[in-house]
Amino acid sequence: MRPAVTCASSAPGSRRAMSQPTGAPRRLRAGTVLRPLGMLLGMLLGCASALGAQLEAGVPQPLSRLVWSSDATLPSRFISAHGRRAALFGYSENGLEAWAYPVQILNGYRVSFRQQGAATEIEGQAILRRITYSPQGVTRAYVGPDFVVREELFVPLELPGAIVSYQIEGARPVDVLVRFTPVLDLMWPASIGGQESVWDASASAYILSEPLHRFTARVGSPDIVAHDDTVNATQRLSRSPGLAFTLRAGRDPRTVQVVIAGGTAAEDTAAIAGRLLEQSGSLERAAADHYSDLLDRALQIETPDPLVNRALAWSEIALDQAWVCNVDLGCGLIAGYGPSRKARRPQYDWFFAGDGMIATRALLAAGEYDRAREELEFILKYQDPRTGMVWHELTQSARYLDWKKYPYLYIHVDLSFDFLNTVDEYFSVTGDLRFVQDHWSALESAYGYCRSLLDPHDGLPRIPRDKEGANEQDPLGDELALSASWVAASASYADLAAAAGHAAGAQQARRTSEQARHAVTERYWDARHGVWISAHTRSGAPVTDPDLNPAALIRNSLITAGQRDSLLDRLASADFQADWGTRSKAVSAASYDPNAYASGSVWALGTSGIAGTYWSAHRPLTALAVWNALLPWSSLDSLGHMHEVLAGDLYHPEVESVPEQTWSSASFLTTTVEGLLGLRVQGASGRVSFAPHLPPAWSAVTVRHVRVKGSDLTLHVTQLPGEVRLQAENAGAPVTMRFDPEIPLGATLRNALLDDRPVAALLEPNLEDTHVRLELTLPHGGTRLEIVYQGGVAIVPAPPRPEIGDSSAAIKFTGVSLAGRLLTLELDYPTSTASTFELRTPWVIASEQGAGLEAVSPGQYRFTVGAPTTAGAPGAYQHGKVTVAFAAVE
Repeated sequence: MRPAVTCASSAPGSRRAMSQPTGAPRRLRAGTVLRPLGMLLGMLLGCASALGAQLEAGVPQPLSRLVWSSDATLPSRFISAHGRRAALFGYSENGLEAWAYPVQILNGYRVSFRQQGAATEIEGQAILRRITYSPQGVTRAYVGPDFVVREELFVPLELPGAIVSYQIEGARPVDVLVRFTPVLDLMWPASIGGQESVWDASASAYILSEPLHRFTARVGSPDIVAHDDTVNATQRLSRSPGLAFTLRAGRDPRTVQVVIAGGTAAEDTAAIAGRLLEQSGSLERAAADHYSDLLDRALQIETPDPLVNRALAWSEIALDQAWVCNVDLGCGLIAGYGPSRKARRPQYDWFFAGDGMIATRALLAAGEYDRAREELEFILKYQDPRTGMVWHELTQSARYLDWKKYPYLYIHVDLSFDFLNTVDEYFSVTGDLRFVQDHWSALESAYGYCRSLLDPHDGLPRIPRDKEGANEQDPLGDELALSASWVAASASYADLAAAAGHAAGAQQARRTSEQARHAVTERYWDARHGVWISAHTRSGAPVTDPDLNPAALIRNSLITAGQRDSLLDRLASADFQADWGTRSKAVSAASYDPNAYASGSVWALGTSGIAGTYWSAHRPLTALAVWNALLPWSSLDSLGHMHEVLAGDLYHPEVESVPEQTWSSASFLTTTVEGLLGLRVQGASGRVSFAPHLPPAWSAVTVRHVRVKGSDLTLHVTQLPGEVRLQAENAGAPVTMRFDPEIPLGATLRNALLDDRPVAALLEPNLEDTHVRLELTLPHGGTRLEIVYQGGVAIVPAPPRPEIGDSSAAIKFTGVSLAGRLLTLELDYPTSTASTFELRTPWVIASEQGAGLEAVSPGQYRFTVGAPTTAGAPGAYQHGKVTVAFAAVE
């Protein structure tokens, strides 16, 4: 059964002017008071199941639309509250853990309740009924026999601590019993010993300390009426682990609070705890204002689909929540949030340069240029000064051990290549030449490291025996993806060198890139067997099991058109595509394992990349289907966030998967902006390209805060039968734009009007899509553009919405062609059930083969494929072809 998830829906409103389209965010008025998080429970507009809470006038509107609730609470609903210096997270079944970086303060935080006059306590887990997520915190609702307790988890943005509040409503007073295990130990792999926990009556808190006095923490509340003693007993006095205390409302008749505070020797945890208690309201308002401002200034994408809007906004929030500040190491992006595993290792709440670079691309797509620069500078901070190699992994406890002696810091050679590509993209988008100049020696050093790995015979990189490429699972001597990355990295370095005034270095790098380009196919194409070689083992044996690695050849334009089309057909098939994304390895591969971490599972990162590849190859039907498969991920576990990896055969998280994986949210956002919207900013040249591939079911899309140098653009695209309209508002200096929207396949161009005047436009027919391209200048103020076309056909697949445990059941389109008026669709369809898709066209259908036809409405047709007399096995597919002949006259 699908989890019950509710969300805010936009209330109907009047039509608005272009300057403020429907749903435009509003800032808080000066002096507006935001109620505490508990009063935000159920803030969803129009959601009757939101526990009766009302949306207050003045609450930031962007946040109210993003509050998200679920009645599916156990056991697979991860929760987390995030700050820059602390976090509180976990699964309810295992209890929560609290961190004040780099120290874990406690784990196993659980609650139970006892009504006045009762002898037996009620476990919170047994009566947990609802979880409500908002960007600034989480609320859990516990429903007892005649009481409701709302637990609000909040971590301030800048303080190393957390506040847990309990609002109690019931016929009788209810005590809250809190149990936790004190830890006060460093993040993996560092550790300290000799920890001690003592009760301090004057502070009404447990004080956690260690002999060297480098770290301390406290867990307490002014509402504690009973507590466990910390007795140094010979025998265990209780079967329950850890420590416990009882909270009883007194200061406030309905509310009690717990404060968790940690700090280093230079910080006063008593003062931190005092601020958390005394300033909880203002701290919560500050967090709400922060996320409201984030959504107000970052790229905003508004579509007709509220699920898409919410998933995209939460992707931007997840990026912001990944920004962590460590007092010893600095501020950077961590790779995600998940429960600690062995030895205080909270996957992945520490720093990874590779994950940071993927997130940097998303920051650039979102217009968060300052944060992107900060992340790049953080990566540069720990570059190997001796070799120029870019680091891989940096634990938050790195200061307290010799991290360089561990085999994790300088291990992945591919990251140095990726870094050059990321910096080049940063410069292209922002035009920040000063960054390139300030860090030129570091960029030169990274390029030198990449060159040091090149084989003298073919000019392609090899992986030293003590290093790894992107593949962490298998010892390899080289990788196709690494070689493709070298082609791009040397070209990126050439771009940067030219911009920085190093003409000779730029010319040399371009020659190197071209030489590598010609060498790639020679090394990795097995002409005898007609297969791509993904890698070679250290002994030189080719690795040919079909996987996603050859897609890098398409992204870098390294193969012929025929090779590209053949590869795209294969990757679009049911052999690779599941209803929830793209498998890392084909089902037909000998080494395929649907439950292995990297041998057939489905990654959001890889799926996003494949969707982008299909859009860039003008295969929007496949691209949209792959992209659509990612939408359910944002409600699979931690609402608003995306898992790391799912199984390849059935819809569920892979056992090792992290519930809040930063690069999953980041890559989804990037592919939406660059692929679905075709939006690319070129700040260095003051240009923007906008090539939207709007799904046929969408009537419009609005994109706000497209930042090109000093200009801020709002772009509103409307698609109607026979027409595409663009309304643009430019709040800054003139910007040059290439507008290149997709129109129905096979349509012909009639005319284009720019501010009611004819303008030149070019029809761009491709094998699987059709575009119209125009070059125009957006002056300060408003611009209107209309493109009028005739005919064409749009294919509308049903988006998959799998439920937990399902196998794939959606059609996989592997190829589309339109020869005159004959449309041919190559597809894989399930043998276990009938499948449908729709066509929208003004053309009259003369005949069809391979599918049943039903007219839905004028110009809209439904096709049914498969309808088996004997159902096949779930998840089994067969290949088919559907042809549709259209009459010569419309």
